[in-house]
Amino acid sequence: MASISVVQAVLLGFFSFITATGVFPLGWLSMNIMSKPLIHCLIIGLIMGNVADAMIVGCVIQAAYIGQMSIGGVATLPNIGTALWFALPLSLISGADAAITLTICLAFAPINTFANELGNIFKQFILHADDALIERGRIKQAVWFPYLSHISTFITSFVFVTVICLVGQSAIQAFVESIPSWVSGILNVYISLVPAVGFMMLLVTLIHDNLQFIFFIVGFMLCASMGLNTMSITAIGCLVAYVIYLCSKPADAKEGK
Repeated sequence: MASISVVQAVLLGFFSFITATGVFPLGWLSMNIMSKPLIHCLIIGLIMGNVADAMIVGCVIQAAYIGQMSIGGVATLPNIGTALWFALPLSLISGADAAITLTICLAFAPINTFANELGNIFKQFILHADDALIERGRIKQAVWFPYLSHISTFITSFVFVTVICLVGQSAIQAFVESIPSWVSGILNVYISLVPAVGFMMLLVTLIHDNLQFIFFIVGFMLCASMGLNTMSITAIGCLVAYVIYLCSKPADAKEGK
């Protein structure tokens, strides 16, 4: 059985830490892109040298999380950001599929949430200490002091992911081999339904009129009957959206007034 090298484990932990802290150029735009499970799977695939299988799993997970929203600071789906960085690499070397990967991620989600809450409590102490430095006029120290808040993220991301990738390989292999065939069948059925849940959550925010469902029906018909791929249907959808936009513009806007 293949194994995860020390270099690969460190790289996985490092990128897990970077994506968790959100330290990216271009601000919110790049942070929003880098937070997607599909991007995580791409980076994991590059590190593990198996981009094809990693992206197959990533597409399934991304479809489930495509409609994820945060309402009042509470996410509509469990946070699997950290778990994905060790669940997918371990699944790749053990030959597991998307069902096993997502099962591991969802099982670890409560632990990840608990660890993040402990980290937030620690960050509150850092924040109050930084406020005290500002009140005393020690601005130079106050500028760099918030970086200490990433200590908890470093532990829950870099250290945790690196250690599990190195010591959890045999455990994952034993777990995969111990799963009965009927359980695997149930997981595969569940995973096949997960993308539908993600798209349903997305439609809740996009659909404002029941007549708009006809566009999605036409899209599925193009895929099922004409065999068009996703990119072709997307191009057609963009063209239809632009035509609708032009037809819905007021008369004075069309004349350039």
